[in-house]
Amino acid sequence: MLIWEAYSRRIDALAFAPDGRALALSGYHLGCRVIRSDTGHRLWTVGAKCRFGLSLAFGPGGSVLCRQSGVSVRAANTGAELRRCGEWCQSFALAPDGRTAFVADGGYQDLVRRYDLETGSAHAEVELESGAITRSVVSPDGKLLAVLGSKRLHLLAAHSFEVLATDAQRAFSSGTFALAFAPDGRTLVYSAGRTLFVWDATSAREIAQLQLETKCYTDATFTPDGRRMVTVGKEGTTHVWDTATWACERSFAWNVGPLHAVAVAPDGARAAVAGDSGRVVVWDLDS
Repeated sequence: MLIWEAYSRRIDALAFAPDGRALALSGYHLGCRVIRSDTGHRLWTVGAKCRFGLSLAFGPGGSVLCRQSGVSVRAANTGAELRRCGEWCQSFALAPDGRTAFVADGGYQDLVRRYDLETGSAHAEVELESGAITRSVVSPDGKLLAVLGSKRLHLLAAHSFEVLATDAQRAFSSGTFALAFAPDGRTLVYSAGRTLFVWDATSAREIAQLQLETKCYTDATFTPDGRRMVTVGKEGTTHVWDTATWACERSFAWNVGPLHAVAVAPDGARAAVAGDSGRVVVWDLDS
C-alpha cells in the first residue's frame, strides 16, 4: 500500500493512464494534477475555479480531459491545453471511440450535448428533467449513455438521445455520485444515498441493491475483467464486491478520511482511492 500527499484539499475524481504509470486527479479548485502512480511525483497541475471535479479521463494520443469552464483537452505529458469544448461543463463522459464527449453543458441547465473532440463542435443536444447533472458515463460499446442528476437518472441511446429508462430517488438530492457501467456493458450501477442500485442495462431492470450502514456512496468502478466492483463512501471505507453474487469480498479502512473517488488500473492489478484529505491511496487489489 502506498499513500501520496497529492493535494491539500478534496479530491473527487481519479483516472489511471492507459499504461498505469500516471494517475490524474481532480477536485476542489483543481482542474487536473497528474502524478506518478508509483512515486507520487507531481508531473503537472492545472487549477480551476470550480469547487468540484467529478469528471476526468485519459483520451487517445496521449491526452487527458478535465473540467475547466468547458471540457479541457490537454497533453498528458506536459499539461498544455490542446483544445476546449463546451461552455459551462457540469460533467462529461468520454465515448469509447475517444473522439466523442457527452457534456452536461450550460451550467445548471439539464442539457447534454455531444461534442466532436477533434473539431470542438457540438452535433446534437437533449434537455432532460434530471436536475444538476453530476455524473455521466458511456457504455463500453458506445451505445448507451447514463446521466445522473440531483433529481433523476436517465438511460439514453447515445446516438439518438432517445430516453430508454429513468429513475427518481429522493436521495439523489444528497449529492452522491456513484455511476458506472460494467466492462461488458450489461450492468449499470448508480447510488442514491446509502443505497447502490444494480441494473441490467439491456432491460433497465433492477437486479440488486447494496446498502451501506452509515454514510453515502460517492464513487464506484469495475475491474477490467468485470469480476469485481470497487466502491467508496463518505464513511471512509473501500468495499470490494463480487459481481457474480454481489457479496462484499473485502473492506478497507485507510484512515484518510471520507472518500470521494476510486479508479482501477487498466491491467486490473492496482486500485487508487482519494477524498477529503487530499491523500491518494494506491494498493494491489489481490494483496
